[in-house]
Amino acid sequence: MPFLDTGRPAPDATAGGSTLNPRVVWLLGQAKARAERAQASSTTVSLDDEADAVLSQIERLEVRKALLEGRIVDAYAALHSIEEQALARLTTSSPVPITSEQVAVQEITCATGVGATEVARRLELALAPRRHRVLRERLRSGAVSLQRALRIVVETRALDDDVVPDLEATVLAPAPDGSVASQRLFATRLQRCVRSADSRAAEERRRSSAVRRTAYGRIVEDGMGTFTVVAPAERVVGVLDRVDALARAARAAGDDRSLDQLRSDLLCDLALFGVVPSGGDLGVGDGPTCSGVLSDAAPATVRIVVPFEVAVGLSDAACELPGHGWVTAAHARQIMTAPGSVWQRLAVDVDTGRTLELSTDCYTPTREMVEHVRAVDGVCRGPGCQVTADRCDVDHLVPWPVGATHISNVDSLSRGCHNGKTARVWQVRRVDDDGISWTSPAGRDYITYPKDWREALRDPGSGPPHRRPAPRTGPAPRPRDDPPPF
Repeated sequence: MPFLDTGRPAPDATAGGSTLNPRVVWLLGQAKARAERAQASSTTVSLDDEADAVLSQIERLEVRKALLEGRIVDAYAALHSIEEQALARLTTSSPVPITSEQVAVQEITCATGVGATEVARRLELALAPRRHRVLRERLRSGAVSLQRALRIVVETRALDDDVVPDLEATVLAPAPDGSVASQRLFATRLQRCVRSADSRAAEERRRSSAVRRTAYGRIVEDGMGTFTVVAPAERVVGVLDRVDALARAARAAGDDRSLDQLRSDLLCDLALFGVVPSGGDLGVGDGPTCSGVLSDAAPATVRIVVPFEVAVGLSDAACELPGHGWVTAAHARQIMTAPGSVWQRLAVDVDTGRTLELSTDCYTPTREMVEHVRAVDGVCRGPGCQVTADRCDVDHLVPWPVGATHISNVDSLSRGCHNGKTARVWQVRRVDDDGISWTSPAGRDYITYPKDWREALRDPGSGPPHRRPAPRTGPAPRPRDDPPPF
C-alpha cells in the first residue's frame, strides 16, 4: 500500500469565503457517494478502495499545487511593483530604455530558471487583476491550474476587458456531469468562446491574413522534411478529411502501412502527380499499391454546423467544423453560401440543443440509424473524450443480444473508450436525461450527455451584432488602471 497524504484537506471556499467552488463541490459529492457505497457493501478494503484513496491524494495535491500557483502569481505582481518603483528612481530627463516588466522577467528568469516566455505570460496575468479577476479568484481557491489560466490569457489578448470575465467563467465551468472539464473540452470551449466574443475583429483578421497564404518546407534530420501550407480553414479541413478517408480506404484494402504513413504518402503523391501512382517506387518501400482502390475516391467534404440564428444574421456565435475547431459567424455564412454547398437540416430541441430522436428499430444498425446516433452524440460518449462521432465506433451500450439494436441502445465511442468498456475496465449504464454513467476502476462516476448543437448560442458574445460607436471627436478617454496593453 503506497503512502497516502493525510494532511489538511484542500480549502473548500473561494477567496471571498462565501461559496464553495464547483471543483470542491464535485469532490465532496464523490466522497459522499463513495462513503455510501462502502457502507452498503461493508466489505474489506479492496484494490478499488486503494486506487480511490491514491486518486484522492492526487486530487488534493493538484488543488494544493493550484493554490501555490496562485501565490506565485501574487508574488509576481508584488515583485513588479517593487521593480517599477526602483526603475522610476533611475529616470532622469531621458527615459530609461527598459520597462519594469522586462526587469521583472529578467529577475525571475535568472533566479528560477523558468523560461522568459513563460515568465512573461505569468506576469501578464499578474498585472491585470481586474481583467482576469475570475482567473485570479479561481487560482486562489485552487479551482484552476496555472497552465489553463495562462492558456486563457494568451487566447484572449485581442478581446476587450469587459467580455473577458464572463468568457473565463464559461470556459472554466465544470463538465456537464459536474466533474472537472477534460483538457480537450476546455480547449474546445476556449476556442469557441473566443471566436464568438471577437467575431468581428476575428473576421477582419481572417480577411487580412488571407493574402498571406503560402506553402513552405524545410529539410530535417535523417533525410526527412516537413512542409506547411497556410490556407483558409475550410480548405485545410477538406484536405485533411480527404487524405484521411483515402488512407483508411487503403488500410481496409490491405495496405500494411500505418495511417500516418499513408496520409503522408498519399498527400505527397497527389501533390506531385495529381493522382496516386499505379505502381512503381513510391519512395517509401515496397508496400502494396492502392491506386485501384482510390481511383474513384469521393471528393473532399467539409461539414459545418450553422445555427439558424447565425445563418440569418441574428447572432454572431462561432460555428463548428466538427472535429477540427470553430470559425467566425461571417466565415460560416461565406462557406454555406459558396457555390456547390449542400444544406442538410439537423432538427434540434431549442431548449437543450440536442438532436431530436427518431422512432426506428431493426436487427442491425442501418446507415440511417448510424447517422442519427452520430448526429445525437456529436462526439465520443466516453468521459472527457472529444473525438468526433464520425471517427467513432458504433457500440451497443448493453451488449447484443441482451441489448437490442435500437437507437436508444447505440452510442458513439472512440476506439480507446470502446476497448475500455468492452474489457469492463469501466462500468457503463444509462441514466436520466439520456446520460451515460461511467464508473472508473477507482469507483469515480462521470456522466456524459448528447451534444448540445446550440451551445455556442448560450455563450457571451453570441447575441445580435453590436454597433460600433462613432469615432470620438473630443478629448481622448482616460486610460484604464491596468498597465498597457490591458
